[in-house]
Amino acid sequence: MELAVMRFKGKTFRCNPLSLEIKSVRATSDYKGVEGTQFVGDMGLDCRIIKGEGELEGKDCIEQYASLFSLQSEGGEGVLSLPVMEPVKAVFKSLKALAQVTPDRITYSFEFLETKSKAQPLQKIHIAKEGETLFDIAFDFGVSVDRLVKLNPYVKRPDELKEGEEILLC
Repeated sequence: MELAVMRFKGKTFRCNPLSLEIKSVRATSDYKGVEGTQFVGDMGLDCRIIKGEGELEGKDCIEQYASLFSLQSEGGEGVLSLPVMEPVKAVFKSLKALAQVTPDRITYSFEFLETKSKAQPLQKIHIAKEGETLFDIAFDFGVSVDRLVKLNPYVKRPDELKEGEEILLC
């Protein structure tokens, strides 16, 4: 099985991260009862925190880092696709250059925070936009990637759609 590449807002990271941490936590609230008893209320799953480290390689590694910095600086949420999980809506919280090991390699770290956006209403056909993937469409319309693959058998690679391609949603 070939791993999908990391993408955010349609921008593909040249290499997948070397390490990845996906932290899922439950939101809780503490309550104090009579006579000093304490209760913990379960507020449900909180947004996931996605952290990792990677390397940018090549004579253009500084430009690659500048491109990631620009993406992080623009703010706002977008679809984050990772090789190990279904795509999620997220915000690019932080980016840090850790070291320039050689003139053609930079080690960096990143952090994304998942957001809880609602899926768009379901329609029958979606016209693919430039840089869009089946993962992006699945998330936006609340449909599983597996279902989209079954409905669109002519799509050879779910991570590479042609602009203007018609994608069946149901």
